[in-house]
Amino acid sequence: MTREATSKRSTDTPAPTFKVVFQPSGRSGQVEAGVSLLDAARSLGVGIESICGGAGTCGKCQLVIEDGQFQKHSLVSSPVHASAASAEETLICEKHGLPPGVRLSCMALVEGDMLVTVPEEAQANKQIVVKAATRRVIAVDPIIRMALLTLDPPVLGDRSDQERIFAILEKRFGLRGVEFEHPALKALPGALRAGKGEISLTIWNDQTIVRVQPGIHDTPFGLAVDIGSTSIAAYLCDLRSGALLATASAMNPQVTYGDDIMSRISYAVETPNGRERLQRSVINAVSELGAQAAAQAGAAADDIVDCVLVGNSVMHHLALGLDTAQLGHLPFAPVAGGSLDLQARELGLKFNPGARVHVLPLEAGYVGADNVAVILAEQPHQQDEIVLIVDVGTNGEILLGSRQRLLCTSSPTGPAFEGAQITHGMRAAPGAIERVRIDPHNFVVSLKVIGQDQWSHDLPDSQVQARGICGSGILEAVAELFVAGILLPSGKFNPNAETPRIICGPKGQPAFVLATREQSITGNPILLTQGDVRSVQLAKAALYVGAQLLMKELGVKQAERIVLAGAFGSLIDRERAMVIGMIPDCDLERVIAVGNAAGDGARIALLNKASREEAARIAHWTEHITSPLENEFQEEFVAALSFPHASHAFPHVDQIIADRRAGAPVD
Repeated sequence: MTREATSKRSTDTPAPTFKVVFQPSGRSGQVEAGVSLLDAARSLGVGIESICGGAGTCGKCQLVIEDGQFQKHSLVSSPVHASAASAEETLICEKHGLPPGVRLSCMALVEGDMLVTVPEEAQANKQIVVKAATRRVIAVDPIIRMALLTLDPPVLGDRSDQERIFAILEKRFGLRGVEFEHPALKALPGALRAGKGEISLTIWNDQTIVRVQPGIHDTPFGLAVDIGSTSIAAYLCDLRSGALLATASAMNPQVTYGDDIMSRISYAVETPNGRERLQRSVINAVSELGAQAAAQAGAAADDIVDCVLVGNSVMHHLALGLDTAQLGHLPFAPVAGGSLDLQARELGLKFNPGARVHVLPLEAGYVGADNVAVILAEQPHQQDEIVLIVDVGTNGEILLGSRQRLLCTSSPTGPAFEGAQITHGMRAAPGAIERVRIDPHNFVVSLKVIGQDQWSHDLPDSQVQARGICGSGILEAVAELFVAGILLPSGKFNPNAETPRIICGPKGQPAFVLATREQSITGNPILLTQGDVRSVQLAKAALYVGAQLLMKELGVKQAERIVLAGAFGSLIDRERAMVIGMIPDCDLERVIAVGNAAGDGARIALLNKASREEAARIAHWTEHITSPLENEFQEEFVAALSFPHASHAFPHVDQIIADRRAGAPVD
């Protein structure tokens, strides 16, 4: 017996009520006898999965009625305080392999006091915790929902299948004004035949049916994508549970047309069909990453029904095929800045034909949707302390503030920290040097190479097999060279440093041998040249000046907490980032690295529809601070080129260097 078939009581006799407590939520209340536990849960604000809308067919709305006396809740609970399981309910439970004692909330009717446990797999609107340096709790409430319907074979005089579906959606799910995407409508007849009348609908925003499948399907997939200037990261999620199923990443193919965003703007504007070529390359890359991630999860790209895209303003415009000309000069006005909801097929994404794409809003001409995603992840606008967030990438973006006021700016750092424009730079892939230590007394070098569990000093040279150096290794190498006195504060190699590792490198410039020929898989030494050091100086100075600009505007001398984010944020060594002057001097206990916060923010927007509205609000509320006049900026920038800075005090760095040179143990 379903809840729809429950007999009605006489209106003259008030129905008795019983106390029902749901755990783990702890919500409770008085419920009339004869009400289904699904309706009781809904009336008390308890979310229980039910993709069939209470028709008694999906088997998802599971619960267990506890047996015993529970003094905490002042009640005696028993499974017999619910209506007996009907033959239909028993059959459905057996069909889905449910263990003894599990009831379906749409069929179990209240007949006494009870304590009810809702298993985790049956909980709707659950919360998940994103594993990161900061604890991020996401309430799973996606814009996609599933609905399981069973249609009887049509008879003469029946309305169309489409109209019958709309009627069921309104009656059972309370959805009105729903429409079919054309690909879903085309798939409807075949799905009804294959499912013998039983179909699963994928519904976007309670408005549009984007997919029709035969039989029971309850796991829609979504893809969160962070389009960086140098690399693209994609995260495949189960939209029902919130689980991260797979990740995939790749170099942004647009680097072929320019390493930095200004060169890509020029290519898009000046080259015939340049904009179309740039869009096609990145869209094809996102499609391929989606297919790779889906394959890892045992699915197909066709199973991806929702997608969230974030990226800086130029990546945003190029992915959408928008004109970037205005972003190349003052006042850097974007064509579109607000959030967007699009059809994936309109962009050329090879996902499900009915899939939707949500693009987070921009904050300003050069502060993009990726920065809005960082705010969603780190929540500085919800905190009392003043937080400095440095998102390190080819186009660095910086946030400073609290719940009182939040400021942002951008810094064109270039791709040095992502391994590009470095003599032996490469992605963080097997063979890349990711960690570097240099003894300041004898200049002995120790390396940690991706793919090797041991440091180089614990391996024969032939087993080190270094291929190049990635962003984290570049940063550490420069910092270690400075601490050891091999690099001067100016960034130049110290002519008095007595080590055979300083050689004449490419184009006659000085270079330091990080990995010898014997340690290199190519048979050639891996070098850090004077030009490489200069690239790091330019990048770190841009970030530091951006942070100082915001602190000056906010009227503070320092932040109470510093967060390092970005594609390799979790790999950045906070001590060595401060040693080179990439971030302001402070107690290292106040500095944390959180990894790809923009990617985490994209996942939050994918899994929680309310966060999309929050993103629109905070993008409008956050204040964009532009760079000062050219002369003033140039003076600040030149001073910030030095290690750690030409004039600003860095007492913590001074102590670090003194301790290392005195023989303090190295982490």
